[in-house]
Amino acid sequence: MTDPTTEPERTPGDIANHLAREIKRRRLDAGFSQRGLAAATGYTRQYVSMTEWEDGNLPSQELIAAIDTAVGAEGDLVAIRAEAKTTRQQSRQRSNPVVTEARTGSAGSPVLASTGSGSDRAFDSGSAASLMRSRAVSESSIGSFAVLTDLLAGQRQSVAPDALIGPVEAHRDAVAALFRAATDDRSKLRAGALLGETSVVASRVWSAIGDKSMALTHCAFARKLADQLQDKTLGGIARIFESNLRSDAAALISSDGDVVVGLRMLKEAANVSDLLPPAARARIGAEQAQAYAVLELREECEEALIRAQRAVEDIDENDCAGLFSDWNTTRIQVYIGTCQLLLGQPKRAIAALSEALNTPEGDSPNVDLAARVDLASAYALSGELEEGCRILGDTYNALATMGNHRGLERAQRAIERMGPWHDEAPVLAMRERVNSINSY
Repeated sequence: MTDPTTEPERTPGDIANHLAREIKRRRLDAGFSQRGLAAATGYTRQYVSMTEWEDGNLPSQELIAAIDTAVGAEGDLVAIRAEAKTTRQQSRQRSNPVVTEARTGSAGSPVLASTGSGSDRAFDSGSAASLMRSRAVSESSIGSFAVLTDLLAGQRQSVAPDALIGPVEAHRDAVAALFRAATDDRSKLRAGALLGETSVVASRVWSAIGDKSMALTHCAFARKLADQLQDKTLGGIARIFESNLRSDAAALISSDGDVVVGLRMLKEAANVSDLLPPAARARIGAEQAQAYAVLELREECEEALIRAQRAVEDIDENDCAGLFSDWNTTRIQVYIGTCQLLLGQPKRAIAALSEALNTPEGDSPNVDLAARVDLASAYALSGELEEGCRILGDTYNALATMGNHRGLERAQRAIERMGPWHDEAPVLAMRERVNSINSY
């Protein structure tokens, strides 16, 4: 008889793959085809098909519950999914405890002060300086720095990037000093993970400013630091955001972007998906879908979107923080609309993007503006040129007011798409408006 204490611990991916095999076995035993099970559960055949993929991903609780009932599993499939989710959460906490502890409040309360609101908000770094006066790097000090990293990351949606970059870089310098001051291995790993995450936050702000080289520098630093520390969670997150910069996907897609490099980095991130939060897994799928849409790989795009939707359904309130504070089902809906636009389906794009913009759950100015840029293109491509130009002119003005230079690059791509109608009155009026905005 095998001693259970000698058996290797099953990873979340192992359990997820076991669930996929068990779903297939139960489906066949119950006499269902995939199409028949889809009809019995009210889901599409493609959704049902993907539950049987041994890719380490976890289907939504609602889908598994529906399949469990349809095949008469009496809760067995639901229990396997619950085990996989618990194991995944435990793996994430072991891999990167500083983020988990900071977000649950167990690492100590942050000592922060802020004044004003919106772009006038200032961050008081005095508390960070006082923490650094001691040579010892305590658990509570790392936790406090982690909370400030999350706070700054969340401000990307409400503070102009030109105003935010100073506080973000000052905070990164303080975290770097914390990392250098750490002496024991545990503190070094925790502070290193935080330095990497803070560097990615800085990268996002530099990207919004329009300085791609600085954005890439910070992401590449985080990736190399993660590899040095053998921190797979940080490495995966750094690769997700670096892939976006390499392919220039947010600008859809500039001449110097390399979609293939972006997809390769996303694949590297997907290889450690067991250790990533669901919002990160959702972003991997969404970014893959967008890249496939650029390459006009429709089937691959649709499958990647389903993976993203499955992951976003697993997000809970503890995951909606920091770099992924704006990830929810609305964000995925924006990606669906953008992908339809890139695949030459403007009416489908209008439907998806309009739904995203009209959903109360969405509360992200930058995401909303990106959606409006693509909505403008979709209207123009569907024959409603005047409406497209009106939306694009309004959105360009809002992006310029925010100082979101990368958003303006995306808008410029949309203007280029209107080239076939360059002599039409709505396009001429919109270009004149854009030129007047640029002249300020």
